[in-house]
Amino acid sequence: MVEEIVMLSHFLRNEGMFVSIRSTTLACKVFESMRNIMTVDELRNSLEAIYVKDIGDHVKFERAFKKVFDKIELKPEETENEKSKTQNITEIQESSQQPLPMNQNLDELQELYDEMIKYRSETEAKEGRAIDGSLLLLDNFDPRIFELCRKLSRKIANKRSSRRKKAKSHKLDMPRTIRSNIKNGGHCVKLIYAKPPVKKTKHVFLCDVSGSCEWVTTWFFILLYGCKSTFNKVKIYDFDNKITDVTDLLNTESFSSAGQVNVAQRSKGLSLYGQSDMTKSFKEFLKTADINKRTDIILMTDCRDWKGKRVNGTLESALLIKKMLKRAHRVIILNPEKKIRWNNASSFVSEYEKIGAEVFEVSSLEKFEKIIAEL
Repeated sequence: MVEEIVMLSHFLRNEGMFVSIRSTTLACKVFESMRNIMTVDELRNSLEAIYVKDIGDHVKFERAFKKVFDKIELKPEETENEKSKTQNITEIQESSQQPLPMNQNLDELQELYDEMIKYRSETEAKEGRAIDGSLLLLDNFDPRIFELCRKLSRKIANKRSSRRKKAKSHKLDMPRTIRSNIKNGGHCVKLIYAKPPVKKTKHVFLCDVSGSCEWVTTWFFILLYGCKSTFNKVKIYDFDNKITDVTDLLNTESFSSAGQVNVAQRSKGLSLYGQSDMTKSFKEFLKTADINKRTDIILMTDCRDWKGKRVNGTLESALLIKKMLKRAHRVIILNPEKKIRWNNASSFVSEYEKIGAEVFEVSSLEKFEKIIAEL
């Protein structure tokens, strides 16, 4: 990495701009290949095209650029004579079919610009559209989507914390107390509290990281990561063809992108994008997991058990979920697919509901936020 570009990215982040690793890498490429043929103004314009995604960030970029490049010597502005000389040399070389290295660099820079413009045009979703839109369409490389998930997780945390404080307050609800004791002649025989105490429930999350659910599971983990402190007890398992405990990833100092979450998951030995074996994974989970009647098991899956077999006409994975229900308080399934697709032949939502599991549609960030806040 070029030191100046790293410093520029650092100052831009301090200014509150969203700077991705991809943007920094692209800026390094441009700076290394063009530093000897660019003027300060040309460099400023080039880097601004890479870093600035919103018009409001122009002033922030100017401040950061001055801090880094004010004392750096680049190519001085060309005089008219020098420009004409350069033009003559270019014309001579073009006629001899031997282009200058500068032209090659400019072609490379144009390709980088085209790639960047295409990337920006494909990720211009506003926050509202990102919240309401399908999770499957979210761009994991867009830092704005990651930041949106962080905002939603803070919202979840605030909701859960507020509810917990109210539950612990044990304040008397006098109007309801009086109404309840009218039959006793107005004597306060029975006290009515504002909110019943919250039962400390353990939450166990089972997240499908197969090819059809992997990115959805990533956004789900990011939301949980942001509000982890509001859960009394929590365990997170990812599963493909085996169960992997990833709870310790919640204690990672900071994730700054969805890509970092994926790398952390892979470090646990998960084979992302594969095909999951729900039966094998659930059997392993029932053998190893510590669950009881105060445990809520939350399954994050699209309910498509491709490798599922039937035992006496009943799906084996459904029988295993039934065993979970006998040992746990309840089993909740969060399905990222829209309900209209639950009736397909390859979807087993109806079978899981039949044995007592609660299935909820979480096809958007907004629905995810609501479900997690209410758990």
